[in-house]
Amino acid sequence: MEFIKKHKAPFIVGIVCLILLILAFFAIYRMFYPSSSKSVYGDRLENAPEIDNAVIEKIKKEILDSDLAIEVTYETKVATMKFFVDVKSDTELDEAKQLSEIILDNLSTKVIDFYDIEIFFMDPSKENTSYPLIGYHSKQATEFSWVDNVIEGDDDEE
Repeated sequence: MEFIKKHKAPFIVGIVCLILLILAFFAIYRMFYPSSSKSVYGDRLENAPEIDNAVIEKIKKEILDSDLAIEVTYETKVATMKFFVDVKSDTELDEAKQLSEIILDNLSTKVIDFYDIEIFFMDPSKENTSYPLIGYHSKQATEFSWVDNVIEGDDDEE
């Protein structure tokens, strides 16, 4: 006891450092081993409407039945629906853009208001140099915005 009284200041600093070290270890442990009950996406997907697989299959079938597409694949990432469409090389850009209406017509208003939608049109044969064409529909938007095969720095500067 006399040792503690004689070295009071270093002893208190040592206790405080030990407590801080324990708290730091606990924080690091929680950072690397988070609770498994929480979603990795946080609460971003709370109240997310269910995307019916039958509706997605119907969209894919209608796009393929248009005779403009060869293959359609689909995936969902967090709150973004992504459609990848391989088009025939003779498909015009305006015709491909019309395929986006199939998606909007088949999805419910709840799904459209919650998810962002991306469409990637590609020509797998690479014969049509107008592709790739990318369409993006934000949950706040009323229509798709489009970006086609833009080549940066293609100015005729001499």
